[in-house]
Parts: sequence; C-alpha cells; structure tokens
Amino acid sequence: MYLVNNLLRKGLYERYRLTFEHCGDLSGARVLDMGCGTGRYSIECAKRGAAHVVGIDFAPSMVEYSQKIAQEIGVADKCAFICDDFLAHQFEERFDIVLALGFFDYIEEPESVFKKVAQFCPRKFVASFPKFTPIWGIQRMIRYKWIKRCPIYNYTAERLEHLYRQAEFKRYQVIPCHKGFFCVAGTE
Repeated sequence: MYLVNNLLRKGLYERYRLTFEHCGDLSGARVLDMGCGTGRYSIECAKRGAAHVVGIDFAPSMVEYSQKIAQEIGVADKCAFICDDFLAHQFEERFDIVLALGFFDYIEEPESVFKKVAQFCPRKFVASFPKFTPIWGIQRMIRYKWIKRCPIYNYTAERLEHLYRQAEFKRYQVIPCHKGFFCVAGTE
C-alpha cells in the first residue's frame, strides 16, 4: 500500500519534505498554518520545536480533528486551532513562518491573501500552488469541480512572481515540483 500511495500521492510527500527542508530550525518560532486541514503541518512544526503554532481552517471538523491529534501527540500546549476564514480573522500576533500548503488550490483571487500574509512580516512564507497539466488538471477538474462542486484554481510561474512582487515580498523563490509549484518567500 505504501508504494502505491507514494506513487499516486508523490506531490504530497515532496511538498512535506520541501516544507521542512526550507523552514529549517523551528526552535522558538511562531508559525501560522493557513488552511491547516488535519493539522499535519501544524503538529509537525510543534514537534520540531516551534514555540507556538496557530492553525486556521474554515471547516469545523478539520479544526476538531487537529485539536484531537495535537492532544494525542502531546503538543496541544503549543498549538491553537481556529475555525474561521483567514481573510476575515483578526490576528493579534505576528508570525515568523507562514504556511499555505494546499490552500491556494481553492483561492480564486489570491492578491488579498498575499497582502495580508506580507503584513505579518514573516521570515518565511512557504506555500504550494497547483498548475494545470493535461492529465492531472482534467482529473482534478472532474473530481473537484464537477463531482464535489468545489472550484479549484491553477497557477503559472509568471503569475506567482507577479503576486509576490505586488505584495512587496523582498525575496521569493518559485520552485517547479510534481504537479505544481513550491514557493518560499520572505519580507526581510
């Protein structure tokens, strides 16, 4: 089963590896995980030494699940999970690292998200973006847009570079990867 899962979900494994490779030492870091889903990245950040991790997702079931797993793994004291819309939520803190993995797949107009993230002045903004490919793109369109009635959005390297420049990130790197782009940026 592992080999089949690794083959079919290669992009997820690659994204996970790249995320923690580019985050580096998380000791004492304050991390925001946008669209945290099951809390996988939030919990791993806490396990790797982050002082405080905030996961935000609009799905109550995902937030409840994340809280449960953080408790079971023993990092609940470092994690806070919020059920809200990222753009609507008023954060009262800044973050050293902001994660948006699998988040932008569902964002039609990402400009305001980029600008809000830039306001946190993160040391690192780590994000993933899907790109259209004939087989993968058509499969995702059928699965998400037609069956689940959930629109999905694709990106190009040029569009990503424009978004980072427009939000005034001082540095950014757009890395082509399996079925999309992996990006690391910063305001410093």
